[in-house]
Amino acid sequence: MTDLGEIRLVLAGVAEQIGSAYQHAGLARARIARGVRAGRAGGATTPPPLLPPRSGAAAEELDRGLGTISGAGAAVADITARM
Repeated sequence: MTDLGEIRLVLAGVAEQIGSAYQHAGLARARIARGVRAGRAGGATTPPPLLPPRSGAAAEELDRGLGTISGAGAAVADITARM
């Protein structure tokens, strides 16, 4: 049987991985936003469009992902606090 210390250790590792996932997704979201701004700065005079057609959808998906990751982090923190 696993003791409480081992469970806490595993939860700490999970919390670390969730934090890392949030940072990576946040960085990706920021880079997409920067790319969108740069693409728009090119204006309508730039033939062909600089932005991939699904860049807006990717940004929205990352926003949803960030929310999910944040919720997972809160759940792990809550479980850890109850121990």
